[in-house]
Amino acid sequence: MDIKTLYSAGMNFEAFMGTGIKSERDRIPKNYSRIVMTQEQIDKVRNIGKKINFLVSGEPWCMDFQLNVTVLKKFCELNANFDMAIITKARGEKFLKPILGVEEFKVPFIVPLSQEFEICGEAFIERPKEVKKYIYEDVKMDYLKGEYLKCTVEDLIEMISE
Repeated sequence: MDIKTLYSAGMNFEAFMGTGIKSERDRIPKNYSRIVMTQEQIDKVRNIGKKINFLVSGEPWCMDFQLNVTVLKKFCELNANFDMAIITKARGEKFLKPILGVEEFKVPFIVPLSQEFEICGEAFIERPKEVKKYIYEDVKMDYLKGEYLKCTVEDLIEMISE
């Protein structure tokens, strides 16, 4: 299975989260309300003129997914050139992992694709780079409260600016 076919098999954010249980769906508005972007960041996202299709692998119960993919949802709302399709972790592991040649597959796994469905930037894997600098248990509570969403914003902007 190629990337374009995987993308076609994906669901939009709302449909994918609809497969989760109520408590998982209820976290999304709270996470969304915690996304803080500067005007400069908003302008950067809005002014990207190229089409980007984001292929995302994850699960609605996954806290990392709930936090970080909610930021990507906001990006897609800010720029009509952006689209997102979400596949399950199992499908990502079975098909996306070998395509990308990665050893370890953690979710969310976000791959930016061009209009022609070619990889056009570095993947976002699991958590923002800033969080990965620390022992997770040391920052876990702040991370889960959304205090690192600004880092997700920065990482995703870096991904699409390449």
